[in-house]
Amino acid sequence: MKNKGVNINGYIDAMAIQEGVTMRSDCPVCGHKNSFSATNLGGSVVYNCFYADCGISGKVRHGLFSTARMQRERKRLTLSMYRQYFVPVSRSQKAVQYIKENNIYTAYSQKWANLELDVRENRVVFLVYDADNVLVDAVGRSLTNRKPKWKRYCASRVPFVTNNKSDTCVIVEDCASACAVTQAGVVGVALMGTNLIDNYVNYIKKFKTAIVALDKDASKKSLTISKELFAHLTVHNLFIETDIKTWDVDKINERFRVYSS
Repeated sequence: MKNKGVNINGYIDAMAIQEGVTMRSDCPVCGHKNSFSATNLGGSVVYNCFYADCGISGKVRHGLFSTARMQRERKRLTLSMYRQYFVPVSRSQKAVQYIKENNIYTAYSQKWANLELDVRENRVVFLVYDADNVLVDAVGRSLTNRKPKWKRYCASRVPFVTNNKSDTCVIVEDCASACAVTQAGVVGVALMGTNLIDNYVNYIKKFKTAIVALDKDASKKSLTISKELFAHLTVHNLFIETDIKTWDVDKINERFRVYSS
């Protein structure tokens, strides 16, 4: 049954979608599982439901509601609707292969990152915890050609941070790269994009040093992030030519071990 009285604007604001990112969820109108898609285009969000009997679609302005109202709306978005489909990654040879081929295995085996497998969407899922170590979100990487390639399941506005210990963190774009840098004795922090959300600063400023290591095409964003963090800790910029998760261990150590503590 359709819920025609749903507040689409509030629901979308509660998803807290970063610019340029697409998120999926259960449809707030028809209730069909994972059929609702919303993409943040900057000033507006385009949305639609893929379920044939629903088919709602449209465009709304982004950021219309107060923080208090957004918090109320966010309570509707929880991991419970997704976690019933999460199982150990060991059940999928393809998932294990992805973990090993992308420098994730060390963080996974040492429990510096908790990973699961979304069997419904065939994604390796990186679990996201808040400052009190409470599970609040998850980020899934598709093992097929399913779109979006990276999916954020909820609206926590919490970064993915690895669970190893160091006074130094490396700020990267995705969870796989965050896991990869742990091999050099540093903590990985994934923005899940190239924007530094205000809430993320509270997680980063607890470190003494941060290395901003975004992809080459995000060099301007790297400088902007460094300026924003400079008041809180020592910041270095590392301009990289290729994706960190594709580097071999020797190169990861060479580039980051010097900062570890």
